[in-house]
Parts: sequence; C-alpha cells; structure tokens
Amino acid sequence: MPDVAKAVVPHSGSTDAAEIDAVLRRVERLAAVGAGVSSMEALTAIRDFDRGSLLNWQVARTRFPWMVGRAGRVLDVVFDKEGLRVLHGLRLLSAGTVLAGRKPRRSKRAAKAYLAGSSHAMRLRSPYGSDGSEVLLSITLTALTLADLAGSDTRARKACLWFIAAQSCLSYGIAGSAKAISPVWRDGSAIRDIFRTRIFGQEDLFRFLRDKPRLNRAIGWATIGGEALFPLVLLAPKPLARALLAVGLCFHTGNAVAMGLNRFVWAFVSTYPAIEYCARGLGRQERTGS
Repeated sequence: MPDVAKAVVPHSGSTDAAEIDAVLRRVERLAAVGAGVSSMEALTAIRDFDRGSLLNWQVARTRFPWMVGRAGRVLDVVFDKEGLRVLHGLRLLSAGTVLAGRKPRRSKRAAKAYLAGSSHAMRLRSPYGSDGSEVLLSITLTALTLADLAGSDTRARKACLWFIAAQSCLSYGIAGSAKAISPVWRDGSAIRDIFRTRIFGQEDLFRFLRDKPRLNRAIGWATIGGEALFPLVLLAPKPLARALLAVGLCFHTGNAVAMGLNRFVWAFVSTYPAIEYCARGLGRQERTGS
C-alpha cells in the first residue's frame, strides 16, 4: 500500500520544481515582450543615433578613456548607428525565440542570455534617455539567465524568483519614498507639470488638470501611497495582495496610455508572476497548506 501511495502522490520536491519552472516561464515571456517593445521603440528612433545627433557614438564614447583605446575599435562597430540596428534586430529575434512555443531549450537559453547581455550593453552605450523600466528589465533578464545556469538546482532557481520579486518591490518602494519627500509630488503640481512636457505631455490632460489643484494633489498622494505600500504585497493576505497587483497593473497601463510609457507595463508586470509565487497570501505555501 505505501508503494502505491508513492506512485500516485508526486514528490513535493518535484512538484515545487515544476511550479518554479512554470513561474519562470511566465516571467520570461513577459520580459521578452518588454525587450521586444523596447527594441522596436529604439529602431523607430534610430535617427537619434546619427553622427552629429545628441546620442551619437562619437560623443558618447568619450565618457571613459578605455572606450577610445583598443576596445574602441570593436565598440565603434557595435555601438554606431548600423551596429545598433543589428543589435536591436537580434534582440527582436531573441524575444521571438523566447516566446516561440516549440523552440529547443538551448535556443531559448541563448536568447535570454543575449537579451540580458545586450540590455547591459545598451546602458553602457548611453546612460542618457534610459529609465527605470530598462534597469528593471535588464535585472530580470539577468536573473532569468542565472536561473538557466543553475540547471536543476531548485533552491537556486527559487532564489532567482525571490530576487526578481524583491527587486520589483524595492523599485516601487523607493519610487514612492522619493516622491513622498518631494514637495511637488505632495502638492500635486508634478502631476500637472508632467503633462505639459514635450516628451511625456498631453495637452488635453494638462488643460483638464491645470486649474484643479485638489485633483492633482489627490492623484499625487494616490501615486505615492500606491508605490510606497506596494512591497506589502509580499506579506499581505490574499485580497489585499491581489488588490495591490491590480492597482500596479492599472497604474502602468494608465501611464502607457497617457504618457506613452509602454515599456514600464512589460518591465514591471513581468515581475508579477515571481511576486505572486513569493507572496504569503498568493504563493504556493498557502495553496498546499504547508
């Protein structure tokens, strides 16, 4: 009878490993979409990297002496405009490889490693014009690559999930805390003024918010509270944890629609499966009763 039970009931370790693999797959698919969106946006604005333009490589490489030495010959090929076309084209191909259902595992691992490496390379190429979504996405892709290198080590792969979840929550918490000590966020004027900028602005929204200080203040404090409280998702009971994730999703979706911050949606939401796995109220420990 015990032998029959062993044959019917899966070993808890194998069950945990299978769930970790499933969560990592969800994270990597969302992150791959984010990387693809980022590269498509970069290719759309490739003229910004022309010689003589603000982000051209001939100027950017003067930041460090080693960039104009022997290594500079290689970097000139990779980081000049045409090299960037190839780099981002390969990123799109790698993102598609990760998303494809029937690609060999080795191909997917190589694709994730390239996405991680090229993300760091782009930040090295030019730190200007980058944002928090790019940083978080590169961290997530690096953690996914390390999870692949861990092979069948369940504890190491679980640690990668915890790292992704913790990094995401830390990003939200720091963003909320930084806004909380900023007077322009506390009085709401930052909300109004964002929509009058050329890069992130929307004239209709600016006109709507221009003479509504109470509404601006309410939106500012809602943003501060939502970001600062988000890390509680790891400890909160299920209803509150789900509400925090829903608020985060709505927040990033709204920013994408209103401000064109498409990358933020995928960069941050790609960490949500890891957060869900690690959260006390949503994770495996509650479902199994352990």
